[in-house]
Amino acid sequence: MPPTMSSLFDPAALAVVLVGTVIATLARCGLADFREAIGAGMRLLRGGFAGEANRKAMAQAAGAIQRDGPRRADPPLPPDPALAALVASFLRHGTLDPLAGLRRADRAIAEERRYAAVQVFTCAGELAPVFGLIGTLYGLTQLAPDGAAGAGATATIMTAVSTAVLTSLYGALIAHLACFPLASAIERRGLAEEAAREALADWFVAQAGGAEAAARERRAHLRGVA
Repeated sequence: MPPTMSSLFDPAALAVVLVGTVIATLARCGLADFREAIGAGMRLLRGGFAGEANRKAMAQAAGAIQRDGPRRADPPLPPDPALAALVASFLRHGTLDPLAGLRRADRAIAEERRYAAVQVFTCAGELAPVFGLIGTLYGLTQLAPDGAAGAGATATIMTAVSTAVLTSLYGALIAHLACFPLASAIERRGLAEEAAREALADWFVAQAGGAEAAARERRAHLRGVA
């Protein structure tokens, strides 16, 4: 590492900002929301909503329902939990009536989870510069070494100045290069996934509605023949 870069890395100063930010965010937001935020961040790395796999599973489910009817169909469920619950509900009840309430509940849960994760990272972004300032104030308290003189005093003062400057730098970088971008990314990804999920759910409901209407016509025809 070049000397100019190594001089910008201070593990102690970084630890002060990171640990302080995490503890304060956890205290302000609570453990449940903190876990939700960590999970949302991990889902960003894993890729999130599997659009192709869900589309394939929904098409298979719709085809099986149209072919065999909801009572006899046994298609594989989509990997997305909300879509899987939608398909399973129609297979279990054989009617569209419960699906509207189920979709509203799933949307509310997804929105609540997304809001919690965004709020945690936004809170962390607000707190990181605060702990950068706290580290700066701590570094400034070390500018008057006790009993030191000459080169020793100079080294101590330079170390204190470096810590004071770097903690403020780390706080700003953590806030604006990590916390706030993560909050925005989670919001964007969540809205995009919700739009994709709603489009698939609307398509499935239309297909299931057609199958339900065809089943009613067949029953009416059989009653008329009888």
